Amino acid sequence: MRRTLPDGFVGAVMAVESISDAIVFLHGPGGCRVRFMVYSSAVYPRMTLEESDSYFIPYFYGYPRVPATFLDEYDYINGAFYKLEEGLPIVDSKDPGLVVVINSPGAGLIGDNHEKAIREAHMEDRAIYMGEALVSMPMTQGYDHTLRQILEHLAPVRDSPEKDTVNLLGMTVLDKDWAAAVEEFRENLESMGLKVRCVPGAGAELGDLRDSLNSEYCIVVCPEACASLCDYYESKGLKIIRSKAGAPVGFDAVEGWYRTIADATGKDPSVPIAKIDKARTKIYQKFVGMKYNALRIKGLKFSAAGTASVVRPLTKWMYYYLATAPIAVDTDLGSDEDEVRELREFLESIDYAESFGVEPKIGSDIVLSEGITALTMKINGQCSIGIPIGHSSMGLDDVIPRPVYGVQGALYILDEILHGVRGS
Repeated sequence: MRRTLPDGFVGAVMAVESISDAIVFLHGPGGCRVRFMVYSSAVYPRMTLEESDSYFIPYFYGYPRVPATFLDEYDYINGAFYKLEEGLPIVDSKDPGLVVVINSPGAGLIGDNHEKAIREAHMEDRAIYMGEALVSMPMTQGYDHTLRQILEHLAPVRDSPEKDTVNLLGMTVLDKDWAAAVEEFRENLESMGLKVRCVPGAGAELGDLRDSLNSEYCIVVCPEACASLCDYYESKGLKIIRSKAGAPVGFDAVEGWYRTIADATGKDPSVPIAKIDKARTKIYQKFVGMKYNALRIKGLKFSAAGTASVVRPLTKWMYYYLATAPIAVDTDLGSDEDEVRELREFLESIDYAESFGVEPKIGSDIVLSEGITALTMKINGQCSIGIPIGHSSMGLDDVIPRPVYGVQGALYILDEILHGVRGS
């Protein structure tokens, strides 16, 4: 099935929206705003109903997230500098710590002078303009690039580095249940004696970003979403920790992730490892108790699609742990080249080389991908089990935490598979 993925423009807007005291001012038509209003409110709600009452003003029009200039046909012909000139002070009246002006793809053709509008509003210290053609980037690169531009604008100083402190890099608010994953990682890393100072791109404040330079380490979760950030932090003297197992997806890669951190920091990973072992035991007991359904999983055909650092450990885990067959394995644009190469080599080693680069197949028993693909295929009867794992998987109907990363992520995927075979 042909997949529909968010692009770098989406990544840039959502990177700003991931910062609790920053705001995007979208220079574009109202239609472009609607998608981001939905995205940002769904994945990172930040305001109460009472607070939203004060947003019935121009450029916000009753909704607190992603104010826009609402360009029309007149503006595309004659220019819309006047809207930036009027709108910036109105957006600033809400006291954001930072305003980031981003063009919609069409608005970039007009040539409005955003820097001049920022200067005339006397907002040079608290507003920046992203001038690149972000729509041409993969989502993860747009996200990563925008966070780095914001960091460079903030110009943090490494003036009081603190031992045993870490930043988590490569998480986004478009990751399914990202907050639950952050909470799990934070708890487990603290049990190892490491303090999580900042998670750029996943609920950080501007103050956290400024202070993040004083961490000792940066721990990579998804390398595709933080390649530029890693370069930035490494250039400032922070040590980068990246697991060879890929992103912490599935029990084996989660264990490998914690052991890599322990090796790099000299810490004891026994607490998180014990939690992984406990979860493995729980699943084993569940499989024994539901032996008929567990046996029905063996040999099922699955399709997996997404960021390579996520898909590689997921595919290996599905193959070895559940004895399921990878008939279609696809990676997103912008995937890490080493992860892609290792994924291809793994598939070749198990005689599934022809599965590489194939989008989710109709007739798969299980499809693991971004939500719109997985759930559409399930609804249309094109697969039996559809499991959202990608960047458009918002999890709006989840109450119990169901992230993709960590121990909870492994249990979420197994839960969906067991529910699926029970209902088939």
